[in-house]
Amino acid sequence: MSSGYAVAGLVGIGIAIQVAIVGRASNTAHPLAVSLALQIAGVIVAAGWATINGSWSDVATVARQWWWIPLGIGGWIVVAALGFAASRIGVAAVLALSVGAQLIAGLVIDNAAGTNLVGARSFLGAALVVSGVITMTTAN
Repeated sequence: MSSGYAVAGLVGIGIAIQVAIVGRASNTAHPLAVSLALQIAGVIVAAGWATINGSWSDVATVARQWWWIPLGIGGWIVVAALGFAASRIGVAAVLALSVGAQLIAGLVIDNAAGTNLVGARSFLGAALVVSGVITMTTAN
């Protein structure tokens, strides 16, 4: 089994914790302000990493590209939106809806890229996840 599975699982746990914290913080501060504070913290930690590893040349290579700007803005908005939504509908519902949407978008992207992993089983799996999302987000 690939270590990618373990990393992906840990990332999922981290995202759930982050969404819960950002959701709570968004009750007392604007979600975009919370997201900006997180971005600043990320820059501080990343700058330390780049300094320790001598990776500033890699950072400069990326910074000369155009695509990092819209992705950075998108990240800021996504974190704020997750906090906004979590403070209103709960962490589990936000994660369920987000994962369902990501899965469908991922299948579309993989299909457009010609990935051979996209087929009937992939769409069946997506349908099962989306049915779980519907089950989780409807009133008991």
